[in-house]
Amino acid sequence: MIYIVEDDVSVRDAIARMFESLELSCTAFADGESFLSDASPRIDDTVFVDLHLPGLAGSDLIEKVAALDEAPQIVAISGQPLWKITRDLPKITTTPVVRKPLKEQDLLVYV
Repeated sequence: MIYIVEDDVSVRDAIARMFESLELSCTAFADGESFLSDASPRIDDTVFVDLHLPGLAGSDLIEKVAALDEAPQIVAISGQPLWKITRDLPKITTTPVVRKPLKEQDLLVYV
């Protein structure tokens, strides 16, 4: 299963449509809180997390998901420059980051 946590509805829908067009199962969420309450990610899943979410910050969501007993693969997505991501979010520097604008091939590497 592929999970998408992205607050921008147009980006979220575009990513979901892309995966669905390739017959890959995905579920999308607008914020970290709804993902945590409704999703049950497993070790063989992939979770794409926008770093700038309303409410629970993307970096905090990444920490929570990474702490699961059988944590899925986590990929951060952001429109910020990479240097700013690294400066502001040093805790997730081992998490892959895909920068916006997103390209299909950049996302497919992780599924």
